[in-house]
Amino acid sequence: MGPSMISGESKTSRLRTRYTAEPKAAALHYFRQSGLRFGLVPDAEDFRQRLLEALLLRTLARRHPALAQLSEPGSVWGLAGASPAPDGLVLWPAPGQVPGLLARWLPTRTPDGLIGGVPGLRAAPLPSRSHYTLSLALAGHAARVELRAEPADVREAARLAAETGLTVLWEADAASRAEDEALGGALADLNGAEAALWSGALRRLGLARNSYAAWRHRAPLESELEGPNPERIAPRDSGPGAGLRGVVAVLPGDGKGGQGCTAAAYLLAAAAAAGGARVGLMATAYHARLLRLLGRDDSAPFTGWRDVSRPLPPGSHLKAALVAEGDDAAAEQLAAARADFDLVVLDVGSGRQPRLAGQADAVLALVVDRVPWYSHEVLDDRSARAQIWSHVSEQRLRGPEPGLPGFLDETFQYYVEWRAGREGIPVPQDEDEDESGTGLTADAAEADATGPHSEEDDYGVWTEPYDPHDPAGIEMFWSRPAESHLHPDLHDVLPAEDDAPYLDTWRADFLSILTPEGQHRHPEQWPHILAHWSERNRSRNLERLPAGAPTADERLAACAQQAIERWGEQTWQRESAAWRAASPEERAEVCRAERDRVWTVKHPRPAQDVAEELRAIAPMVPSGRPVVLAVTRVRQDIDRHLMDEVSQVLQGQGIAGLTVIPHSEILQQRFGVPEAGVLPTHVLSIGRRLAAAVRPALRPRP
Repeated sequence: MGPSMISGESKTSRLRTRYTAEPKAAALHYFRQSGLRFGLVPDAEDFRQRLLEALLLRTLARRHPALAQLSEPGSVWGLAGASPAPDGLVLWPAPGQVPGLLARWLPTRTPDGLIGGVPGLRAAPLPSRSHYTLSLALAGHAARVELRAEPADVREAARLAAETGLTVLWEADAASRAEDEALGGALADLNGAEAALWSGALRRLGLARNSYAAWRHRAPLESELEGPNPERIAPRDSGPGAGLRGVVAVLPGDGKGGQGCTAAAYLLAAAAAAGGARVGLMATAYHARLLRLLGRDDSAPFTGWRDVSRPLPPGSHLKAALVAEGDDAAAEQLAAARADFDLVVLDVGSGRQPRLAGQADAVLALVVDRVPWYSHEVLDDRSARAQIWSHVSEQRLRGPEPGLPGFLDETFQYYVEWRAGREGIPVPQDEDEDESGTGLTADAAEADATGPHSEEDDYGVWTEPYDPHDPAGIEMFWSRPAESHLHPDLHDVLPAEDDAPYLDTWRADFLSILTPEGQHRHPEQWPHILAHWSERNRSRNLERLPAGAPTADERLAACAQQAIERWGEQTWQRESAAWRAASPEERAEVCRAERDRVWTVKHPRPAQDVAEELRAIAPMVPSGRPVVLAVTRVRQDIDRHLMDEVSQVLQGQGIAGLTVIPHSEILQQRFGVPEAGVLPTHVLSIGRRLAAAVRPALRPRP
C-alpha cells in the first residue's frame, strides 16, 4: 500500500470519528471493510430501524418520570459514540454509564402508573458476543441496536430502578398492554421526517457536542447534522461484496419450486456485485424467467455469459449464464466460473438440486414461513355481559343434527332465487347483501356460480329443485347424503318474511315437487317433513338464520357448559336470558361496544421448538456443506431476540446461519427493472441481508 493510500485512509478515519465519535480503530475497520461505499455515516435504510433509533435518542432527550438525565462530560447523555451501518447501529457508552443508560431506556412503571423508557424495549446478550455486546430490540420486532455492554449491566440497571421506586417491566418476555399503548402513543408523536432526524442524530454523535442540549425541547435540525463535509454522508447503493469468495447454491428447503429462488439468487448476486465483488450468476431456471427478472424483453435463448449489471451502480461487475446441459459440461462450466469470478451464485431451483448443490461451498436454503414463532395469550377486560354475549354470538356452530331438514333449507334457498328470477320478482336484500339484484351475499353468489340451477347443458335449462320429468336430475339431487350440505360455508339468508309474503306459498310448492320422491326415499321421515318443515323454515328465517346455522336455543345449549365453568351458573343464567331476549342489532352493539378492551399478547415460543420445526420443513437441505436458512414470505415482524436464540440452536444442529427475507412482492411475483432505471435501494437491501448471512458460511479460497 502506497503512502498516498495510507494518508487517504488516515484522513477518512479521522473524518469519520468527527461524525460518529466512535473509537479510531472502529472507524478504520469500517472504512477498510466497506471502502466508504455506503458514505461516511450511512442513514438507516429500513423505516423500522429508523424508528427504534429515533426512540432511543429522543427518550434520552426527554424527561424521565423518575430519573434525572445523564450528564457525563464529553458524552451525549451518557453516549460516547456510534458505529453506523445501513442495516444496523452499534452504540459506545461513556465509561461507567451503561447501567444509567439502560435504566432510562428499558421500560419501567412509576407507583402512579406512568411508563418510563422505551415501551416494549428488551435487552439480551448477543449469542456470539455475550460478554461485551447487548442487543436492544422492541419485543416482537426485528429492528435492533447493539450496545457495547455486559449482561451484568442489565442487573445493575434493575437495581438503580428499584432504588428509585420503579417497577421493572423489561423482564417479561412480551410487552404488556400498557407498554403497547404507550409505544403506540410515542410512535404517533414521531412522524417519518422527525424519526429520520433523531435517527441521523444518533448516528452522528460526533456532531452533537454543541447542539444536543437544545434537543431536550425540540427535534434536531437538518443543518445540525451536516458536519464539515455533508456530501460525504450521502449513502450510496452498494452491498457487502468484500470477503465474498466461493460458490453459493440457492435452493428451496423442501425441494419444491415456485418459492422465489431465482429472485433471491439474483438479489444476492446483485448486492455482492454492487459491493465490489466480481459475480457470476448461473441459473438452471427456464431462460425466459431469468430474462424477465433482469428486465430484458428479448425472448431468444442465450448462450455464454451476459452482462446484467445495468441496473446496478456504475462499476459493478455482474454476469449471468444458463447452466450447461449435462453433468460434465455443468461441472466444467462451474470450474471455469470459479476462476473468472470472486463469487458464483447458483440458482439451483428444484430441478437439478442434488448434483449442483453438492459442488457449492455454501447453500442458501429458502423456507416458507409456516412455523409459529409465538404463542398467543388473550387478555379480556370486558364486562361479563360483553364477554358472554360475544362468546355466544361468535361461536362457529352448525345445528346439532341438521340432516334432511337442513338439506331442504339449503336447497330451498336456491329454489327461491330461481323462482324469483323466473317470475320477475325482485328479491329484497339485507344491508349486508350484495347489490347485484340476486339477493345473495358475496359468498353465496360465488357459491351459487356452481349451483345446478345456474348452468345450461346439453339437456336444457336446469330447474329448481329439479325437473320432475328428468330422471337424471332427480337422481343427482337425492343422491346427496342428507347429512351433507351443498355449501357448508354458505352464509346467505332468505328474504325477510314481512318483505316476501310469497314464501309460504313457495314452501308448499317446493314440498309438492319433492313429495313423490321424498315419500319413496325417506318413508319414515317424510310425514314429519310435511307436518313441520315449513314452520321450522319460517321460524328460522324470522331469526334471520342462514341454512345450517343453529337456532338461538341450540346455540345457548351448545355454549352452556363451558360458559358456566368460566363465569358461574348465576351469571350465565342472567346473561343468556338477556341475550335470548335481545334483537340481533342489540347483540351486535353489545359485542362491539367493548371490543377495544380485548388484548392479545404474543409470547415467543421456545427457541428449541421453533428450530426443530424449521428443520422439519426443510428436509431437502444437502449435507456436507454449510447451510444458511432464509425464512421467506414472513407473515409478521419476527422478534430479533428470538431470531438470535433460534439461530444459536440451529448452529448446534449444524446449520451455519439463519436470516429472514422481509416481506416483499419481489420474491412472489415476476419483476423486472425499467430499461433506464436502477434496482431500487429497498430491493437491493434484501440482497445485502442475504450476503451478510452467507459470508460467515463461505470458506476462504486459497
